[in-house]
Amino acid sequence: MGILSDQGITEVRHYAPLHYLPFIARSQSLMCKPSLAAAGFAPTHYRSMSHGQDVTRGFGGYAHLTLDQEPRILKAKLAAGFPHVAISVPVAAIDKVQTSICRFNVAMTRKLKRNGKPGHTENDRNGKYFAGHEIPIGRSPAEKSAILTHPLNARTMIEVLVHGDLPLPDNTKIICYSNEDAVAAQNILAQLNCPWQVEVQKPPAHYPRSPVHGKSVTDFVTQALADQTWRGNGLEFDRLK
Repeated sequence: MGILSDQGITEVRHYAPLHYLPFIARSQSLMCKPSLAAAGFAPTHYRSMSHGQDVTRGFGGYAHLTLDQEPRILKAKLAAGFPHVAISVPVAAIDKVQTSICRFNVAMTRKLKRNGKPGHTENDRNGKYFAGHEIPIGRSPAEKSAILTHPLNARTMIEVLVHGDLPLPDNTKIICYSNEDAVAAQNILAQLNCPWQVEVQKPPAHYPRSPVHGKSVTDFVTQALADQTWRGNGLEFDRLK
């Protein structure tokens, strides 16, 4: 058992655009940014609204997951018609690797320990600051357990930060929010001989799947599956309106 299991948590999620699934399924891992860069992915591969913040705030070396099953960013992307999936990782896989816990949205929180400003208070609820980090985290079992026992308010979330890359086990599940997305995900996994299961769930917000964005995803996936050396074309929904 681990800290998350002890709290009754059974899964941890990573949310991603559907067209990133070929890369994730081919590597069967979630990579931190240095590993993605080493694999040949350009900065245009990352979310333009969060990539810079993650790095400058000291969180570039983690694979980011969350306990939130209805994050605001997912709702916003689905509401805009952008196909996204949840990668549901069994908690046993998380318990096997080194992790830290953050109770704030790393990319979006505005309260930072920077330029003489104190940032969030260090305490049992928030964790503490580590070298190079502008937001407090919990790293030891006691620190992580303390953070998890405090309730969240409407504007906070739990980020589970895997140190480095996270290998994804065979019982990983891909959660889709439309039947069309599920068919696409199943096709991707089948072509890559990836054993993960696909499940359709009700979207957490209105999801008017855009045929225009859907075609962009289809074209992207087709090329990604055909050429394992291809690293994308800059399709990134934060840049679209």
